Amino acid sequence: MVNWITSVKSFRWWLIAIVVMMVLPFIVPPSFLRICIMANFMAIFAISWDMMSGYTGYVSFGHPFLIGLAGYVSAMLSHQGGFQPPHIVLPLYLTMPLGIAAAVGGGMLFFLPSMRIRGPYFSLISLAFLMILSRIMIAAGAMTGGDRGLTSLPYVVTGAVNNYWLSTGIMFAIAIGLWLVARSDVGHVLKAIRMDEDVVESSGLSTYRFKRFAFILSAVTAGIGGVFYTHYMGSISPGGAFDYVFLLNIIVSTVVGGMGTIIGPIFGGYFVTFFTESTRTLLEGAWRFMAYSLVALAIVYFRPGGFYGIAHDIAAWFRVKRRGGMQYDQVA
Repeated sequence: MVNWITSVKSFRWWLIAIVVMMVLPFIVPPSFLRICIMANFMAIFAISWDMMSGYTGYVSFGHPFLIGLAGYVSAMLSHQGGFQPPHIVLPLYLTMPLGIAAAVGGGMLFFLPSMRIRGPYFSLISLAFLMILSRIMIAAGAMTGGDRGLTSLPYVVTGAVNNYWLSTGIMFAIAIGLWLVARSDVGHVLKAIRMDEDVVESSGLSTYRFKRFAFILSAVTAGIGGVFYTHYMGSISPGGAFDYVFLLNIIVSTVVGGMGTIIGPIFGGYFVTFFTESTRTLLEGAWRFMAYSLVALAIVYFRPGGFYGIAHDIAAWFRVKRRGGMQYDQVA
């Protein structure tokens, strides 16, 4: 069960974060909001990866598979390109749920069976299916646009401010929902699976059922992020949806933010997005990638808990100052 008393107390931090985010559109220019929108989507993808890999220890290299599949299904059903054969064009309120369902169904069909096997097989199979789906989307150019992908897709809303409200609302709804799951008994079992799956099995619990639950939550989150991201960008292509840098950004966001915390990936998503955007004019592609990788490595090396661990230490320090006298180590 969720510890509701502790959760209610912790909600004040969520409320503070929501208030801060609500103020931003009134004090920052639209260009800053557009970066925040990208950070919100990166945070959603990182939270999705954290729900699966951070909580169960099964490292997924196929998350872009779920995100891209959801985006492509919604894009193909909502758009009639000149090169495409005539087909039914559906409104977004139908294509987006279908895209999310495709992510969940595709993930359960291809990834989930490999979770019955211990070891790195899940990671390898998820990476293999990511590569296969990328090739399929290129080969099926008559419907997917091949290498160029699909463009001129319909938008959910237009304008930087409206998209900021939308992406921020989705991010907080997903984060708070999964945060409550993580604080429940289910979340504790998932963490126990990550630490020692054999011990959980010996207690009589079916670890596969818990891993399946975590995977479905992760796939739904990835699907939601995938469809909204696709219709925010107004385009989708194999080079963007299935790119390895995109996968690495998701993983780095989670690791530097703090794995197995749900909140940490939000910090990580904002860090990766703002770091890459702020250095875009200073460093070229490969150098920018190397710079942010070195910064991420330094954060993980000196503080394995990432930004979440750093925030936890700062909060503990303030509690010590407020109480006055107790040693910091006793609290931290």
